[in-house]
Amino acid sequence: MLGIGAHAQATRGEVSHSKAPHSEAACLEALRRDNFYVFMRLVFDLLHPGRAFKSSQFLEAMCFALEQVVTGQRTRQIITVPPRHLKSVTAAVALPAFLLGRDPSMKIVVASYGSDLAARHARDFRLVTASPAYRRLFPLYRVSAMRDTALEVETSLRGSFKAVSTGGAVTGFGADLIIIDDLMKASDARSERVREQTRAYYDETLYSRLNDKQHGAVVAIQQRLHEDDFVAHLLSKGDFHHLNLPAIAEEAQQIPSYFGGVFRRARGDVLAPALESRETLETMRRDMGPAAFSAQYQQNPTPPGGNRIRWEWFGHYDALLPRLAYQAVIQSWDTAMTAEPTSDWSVCLTFGFMGTQWHLLDVFRRRMDYPDLKRQVIRLAQQWQPETIIIEDAATGKPLYQELRREHSCGTKLWLYNPTLDKDTRVEAQSGKLEAGLILLPETADWLAELRAELLGFPNKKHDDQVDALTQFLHWTGSRGWRGRQARDPLTGRPKGQKFSR
Repeated sequence: MLGIGAHAQATRGEVSHSKAPHSEAACLEALRRDNFYVFMRLVFDLLHPGRAFKSSQFLEAMCFALEQVVTGQRTRQIITVPPRHLKSVTAAVALPAFLLGRDPSMKIVVASYGSDLAARHARDFRLVTASPAYRRLFPLYRVSAMRDTALEVETSLRGSFKAVSTGGAVTGFGADLIIIDDLMKASDARSERVREQTRAYYDETLYSRLNDKQHGAVVAIQQRLHEDDFVAHLLSKGDFHHLNLPAIAEEAQQIPSYFGGVFRRARGDVLAPALESRETLETMRRDMGPAAFSAQYQQNPTPPGGNRIRWEWFGHYDALLPRLAYQAVIQSWDTAMTAEPTSDWSVCLTFGFMGTQWHLLDVFRRRMDYPDLKRQVIRLAQQWQPETIIIEDAATGKPLYQELRREHSCGTKLWLYNPTLDKDTRVEAQSGKLEAGLILLPETADWLAELRAELLGFPNKKHDDQVDALTQFLHWTGSRGWRGRQARDPLTGRPKGQKFSR
């Protein structure tokens, strides 16, 4: 974990005791030393004298997420946020200044897309750390004369700050923390060559600079640019916490903040009205076009030609109920071949029937080899106790179906789905059920954002495994095994006298 070095901790203790907070100014200094949000406000004032700081709950939540990295509770953090929402000030300048003030032996690399932006980060960092206010807070921080260049600062305790740009050399420079602030320009987002160069620069150059791959930290703060952008690449690795902050909330959000607080957003809430009002955002949507606005401001990149499935077709339910509250539970599996990072995902959608509609209860999505896939199918069947499990008759699906059926591993009915139409036609054939409101979604869920992006991006998203699992489930709802099942047990609400199809 990052934490604070033992030497720095001991000395900070001496500083804190020697300046007991008997005055309001001393209390403020103590807060700035220990609370990243309060420190970030000081950094803003130093960089923008005369400009009023506009406080916002999203900034507190963003700083709180970064403070989890400071304290070592997290080592991988992504924050997606619209442009001009203080992401560079917060992550590329304030965060390294805060960490090096607390532990001047840390080594930090800040990476961005261009040399001009890297130089600005370095200038701003130098301005902050040279200020009298900063030196009062962190007297241990001293610049070494051995290495003090335009893009690199070394401390007297051999810690360092180094600003680099995409493609820049970092050979011979180790890091305890890598901070990434927009590794790709918006104008380059449509270039597959540039996207691949960006991914390769991180995988082959930047990441290799971590001194300790297990405990060293990576923070990426970006705006989304493309469905296959750098953020998508990091998310595909599966080990990053993701704080997603669209300009206008597309779903309800409950985001942890300081002192046990929660930043709550209802659908339609503007992220920071004091910075950009709803009217301003709608004007920008018109000026930029819906695709660019959806990516950069809504953090929801949709490829051209998408939106065969519309989000407003889905209703919402309030809360997940106990298993027995549902008249039926069905699972739909779309299985993939391997656990390789470039392979498709294996997906299981779990639906619960209530009244006349299906509630999507859970989405399981993982890259797995066959043995793990089989284990997860059995585990999820035991967890949810479905009446029927739907498995696509393709790739690993058929042998999985045959093994489970032979071994009776799941203790439930299995239904092998054999698609005879292409994906586009399958979606079109089932879209009427979606438009009629057959499927309800939860107000909040960890998996909701990724599901939304894939559904709205179809058919041009890189992956469509959740779409496949959904369409085969919808196909099943029109099968003889489900149609016309009206008789219910008066006590349990379960189907009476009729069986599910196989």
